[in-house]
Amino acid sequence: MLLALFRTAVLGGLVACCSSHSFARELTPERRAVVDAHALAAPAHVEKSSQTLAQYLTKPFSTEREKLRAIYRWIADRVTYDVESYLSGREVKVSADEVLAKRISVCEGYASLFSDLAGHAGLKVQNIPGHAKGFGAARAFASDAKPNHMWTAVHIDGEWRMIDTTWGAGYVDGGTFKKVLSEAFFLVPPEQLAFTHYPVDHRWQLQKTPKISLQEFNALPHLPNTHFNQHLSPFETWDTIKAADFEGTLVHTFDLPVGLAKVSKAPLHHFLKTQRTYAFVIDSQHFTDMAFVQGDKWIHFDKSGNTFSSQLKTEIAGDLMVLGKPPNADNYVAILRYTVQR
Repeated sequence: MLLALFRTAVLGGLVACCSSHSFARELTPERRAVVDAHALAAPAHVEKSSQTLAQYLTKPFSTEREKLRAIYRWIADRVTYDVESYLSGREVKVSADEVLAKRISVCEGYASLFSDLAGHAGLKVQNIPGHAKGFGAARAFASDAKPNHMWTAVHIDGEWRMIDTTWGAGYVDGGTFKKVLSEAFFLVPPEQLAFTHYPVDHRWQLQKTPKISLQEFNALPHLPNTHFNQHLSPFETWDTIKAADFEGTLVHTFDLPVGLAKVSKAPLHHFLKTQRTYAFVIDSQHFTDMAFVQGDKWIHFDKSGNTFSSQLKTEIAGDLMVLGKPPNADNYVAILRYTVQR
């Protein structure tokens, strides 16, 4: 089973909470660093079998989230994507033991090894074959098309979350696998992953939003790889694309570290109307100032603690940027971009 990998280009190092519906007990950056350091320090003698490896990775930790994280981090570091098999187009069947021994695989092997290690640790997981379209890929799947990807559902804290170890480990660029850890595919809400992953077995459409058909999945608008980096709500994203006035394009987002800013309130349409008032609330411990920029006109947000807020009335047409100023920096960085139309 092959995966059409596309560059995700999301930066690690910050917590990947995705909406107001995310876990109350997400790993803090400090705690995650402890788990990651332990996983990356696994000695060669424990890596000879999945049982001894699972024991090593999970033994120091008491929570399911930490155990899942240790397994995810080890696989992302130790296993390389099999680009040759991917480019050849041949179907590859690999077992968890083979992946552990050879340290190279396509998506099925990534998922198999993850579920094998999780099973030895007593965690409840299920591998899900299905269709996945890479970010930016204009691809439609026929109803009789073979699955092209495999990912994993995990049951934690009384609900299902998704883990895609393949996409989390890196991306293919110019025929070469770039090993870059992505936080965007670890414990993802089903409502978020549903934009790009469609299970063959419809029972594994676990999102709380309405289930969709394969035809509806094919017709979903392009979702930039950065869309959820700043905590844009998957629930509000679904509401936006199903709205009668949706014009086919979502707000433009930028390649910033996951969690740098939490957009609690903002229009998700890319196209805004003049003479309308739009509410914005963005939380960030990093930025010291935030502003709208249209041409040479700057309008600064109000700031209270780590929360930036504004009621913006759009008066002129043209590009509208939301910018944030990092501490001790002369320049602002882009967070969101809109087009205001008359």
